[in-house]
Amino acid sequence: MEKGRFSTVVFMKFRAKNLLLIGLLLAGNIFAQTNPSEIIENSSQAIGGKNEIAKVLNLNAFADCIGPNGNYTTQIYSAKNGKLIFKQVRGTNIFIGQTNGQIFWTKDEKNDDFSLADNRAAFAWRSHDFQFLAMEIGERFTNFAFAGEENLSGKIALKLNATDEIGNPGSIFFGKETRLLSAITIQNPFDKNETIRMVFNDWKQVGKLKLPSKVTVTDKKGDFVLNFREIILNKTDEKIFVIPTKVTAMNEIAALLKQARVAHFTRNAKLLVSTFAEDFSSVSSGKISKPSREASLTRFQNYLNNSTFIEWDDITPPIIKVSDDASMAYALVHKKVRLTAKNESGKEEEETEIFAWIETYRKIKGEWKLTAVVSTNTPENDQK
Repeated sequence: MEKGRFSTVVFMKFRAKNLLLIGLLLAGNIFAQTNPSEIIENSSQAIGGKNEIAKVLNLNAFADCIGPNGNYTTQIYSAKNGKLIFKQVRGTNIFIGQTNGQIFWTKDEKNDDFSLADNRAAFAWRSHDFQFLAMEIGERFTNFAFAGEENLSGKIALKLNATDEIGNPGSIFFGKETRLLSAITIQNPFDKNETIRMVFNDWKQVGKLKLPSKVTVTDKKGDFVLNFREIILNKTDEKIFVIPTKVTAMNEIAALLKQARVAHFTRNAKLLVSTFAEDFSSVSSGKISKPSREASLTRFQNYLNNSTFIEWDDITPPIIKVSDDASMAYALVHKKVRLTAKNESGKEEEETEIFAWIETYRKIKGEWKLTAVVSTNTPENDQK
């Protein structure tokens, strides 16, 4: 083979080999840029790495804030496994929301009273836990899917679509260069027609981690800017997250109210009557009665057998109050009931009624028992 021809062949083979290598590297880079797991992993590394993140058991974060209605402060006390105290102070008004696992409540400091909250409120509070949110983004959202690149304030961000903790769609953006969390958009948990946007403006070094220090939250009211003046790691006494005895009792009563709903839809009178105390009393239609358990079971089973429930739903959340020693409780219930039932001719007819009632409970041998129900319904002419 001629020398020149040999050199050309060698060059072409070398070029082809390197082009293949370059192609493989580029393909790997593209894959890394579009694979959600890789993007989230890169974000963890940019924060400080999984090992350092794992060392954070709890944190305190204090922010000076400004919103459309003026200045306020936000205090966050949070820990792993869904523990959070969310406190906002606006002048003399103080709001405190707390979560521990799947139990959520508010506290009124003025009278040292509690109220249960739902998962939407808990999600709103936890969405302010920006430092843990950045560290746990892969746990707070699910169903990640790469959705392309977007220009955010002149910088390219990688966009992931995802599902939030309460099942609503959201989007998460990571800086293509910084790999840090850039922004999150979520649905307002109380209004699915409203989008809330959280922009992570600044980060600062806290120990061996880089954590959000300034966040702008925008909803239909305007911009809310949170400047975190202090972020403290692993200094919280986690006893502050303990669920109060009264809150535990309130949650148990709430579970009994949900059980009653299941009993109606499954035509299970036995389940419904299982919570009745031996001295159960009923007040309705201007009468007081004390039916036996057997009489209650027969009455309710006949009613349920003849009814097909379409709605048995709260118009407003139940109001549950518990005595200081957690031995007695009551619940105020406001409910819309819609069902079909057979009339005298055997034809199915739809009925709708609005009920309001109070249930009283007493703890007997470690179990909550329903001692009385006082029930009213809206006169037919006044129902909406």
